Amino acid sequence: MYKPIFCICQDMRQTATIVNNLKMAGISSNEISLLFPDSPTLPQLQPNAETLDQDVFGLEWASKIDSLDIPGLGRCVAAGPIMIELSRTPKADQVEELIDALIGVGIPAHEAKHYQSKIKAGRTLIAVNTATAETRDAANTIFQQAEAEDISSSEEVSLNN
Repeated sequence: MYKPIFCICQDMRQTATIVNNLKMAGISSNEISLLFPDSPTLPQLQPNAETLDQDVFGLEWASKIDSLDIPGLGRCVAAGPIMIELSRTPKADQVEELIDALIGVGIPAHEAKHYQSKIKAGRTLIAVNTATAETRDAANTIFQQAEAEDISSSEEVSLNN
């Protein structure tokens, strides 16, 4: 069982800062999900000395980040466990596909629509799977220090979910 915690980032600099700090706190890339609209500004994701540790969006993540079409949102970039959820969600309803994936990574149904609207508006969702209260608290502190928006967590979710 794990308890996910999630937030919304305003821009890629904030996203990179949060992901870098999560990794420096010992949180595995396998526990971090990212979802954001694809855009011409994505070359800024390349590591540089000012904003990113080489591991964050560099080679370690290369096989885990993918760009995909999400009906109702367009081209998006996803990484981590949310990629698994998006790949197993049926392609039937444009809105429910993303909402189902958000629910699949532990976002409560009543909040999934809100997060979907933030992603549509160009923001980045970060979700972190946490197995302990200490990890959850560390992620929450990192989110708060970076002034992320809409910080929330949900009830425990089965690893098989």
